[in-house]
Amino acid sequence: MTAAAPVQVQWRALGTYVQLSVSDAAAVAAAEERARGLLAAIDRTCSRFRPDSDLARVNAGAGTWVRADPLLVAATAAAVEAAGHTDGLVHPLLGRVVVGLGYDRTFTDLQPGRASWTRVDPPPLDAWRAIECEDEAIRIPAGTALDLGATAKAWAGDLISTTIAAEDRTNVIVSLGGDVSVATGGRRPTAWPVRIHDDPEAAADTEVAIEDGGLATSSTRLRRWTVAGVDHHHVVDPRTGAPARTCWRTVSATGPSATAANVASTAAVVLGEEAVAWLAARGVAARLVSIEGRVTTTGGWPAEGDGE
Repeated sequence: MTAAAPVQVQWRALGTYVQLSVSDAAAVAAAEERARGLLAAIDRTCSRFRPDSDLARVNAGAGTWVRADPLLVAATAAAVEAAGHTDGLVHPLLGRVVVGLGYDRTFTDLQPGRASWTRVDPPPLDAWRAIECEDEAIRIPAGTALDLGATAKAWAGDLISTTIAAEDRTNVIVSLGGDVSVATGGRRPTAWPVRIHDDPEAAADTEVAIEDGGLATSSTRLRRWTVAGVDHHHVVDPRTGAPARTCWRTVSATGPSATAANVASTAAVVLGEEAVAWLAARGVAARLVSIEGRVTTTGGWPAEGDGE
């Protein structure tokens, strides 16, 4: 293993922070340019907060075939795959539901204490099966709306890391709001240290090293807002159409990609007490922190203090 090089750039995109590091200092400028270009394209095609996005046009044409950029087609296909792996617990058709909950603009623009909200019944848990994708077109069921918030950031991180590794022949790690993706560029793996924060206002609780694949943390402590005196968070249970009533305040998971890790951590938050058995049955290495602060690990995640 090579030591992680201290070559990092940081900026904001997709409503969150972006951190990018490469093992070859000479590649950082090109890597940042590629990452910024991909993020701009993803925002233009996949954002539900832009009325000119391809996703907005697909939602407006629900029930019909709508031409869409291949980027949105790929992101939607990844979201459908995530729904398949979780039996719909990570659901791509909750757009109308989250808007009804008051999350109708970017989180930085979301005003605290909105006056009212509208109860929207969630689509059937298996409604994602009716999503159809072609090379440059998508059809979603009538009466539904795409929301790729559960998978898009992690998927974007994977796209960025693999593109940079292939094009610039450098090891790379990218974090989009805590969804971490790592790829190697034909070099010996880099052991990238990743700090995990249970409380975003406090020091990191633990640190792990990853050489490839992904790591993601889903939290009910971030992206919270109040509507008519009711506190909401952004992890929605598709079975109820409401923010998940869960026993976990954070779940961190690793996987072969950031997308896989994020799918596992999100499903675990939704599952609540059933999450430990669900993760263990799938061999997912995860760290779950209860509302009271109790730590539970699965799938070979190092115990607290074991080299973290």
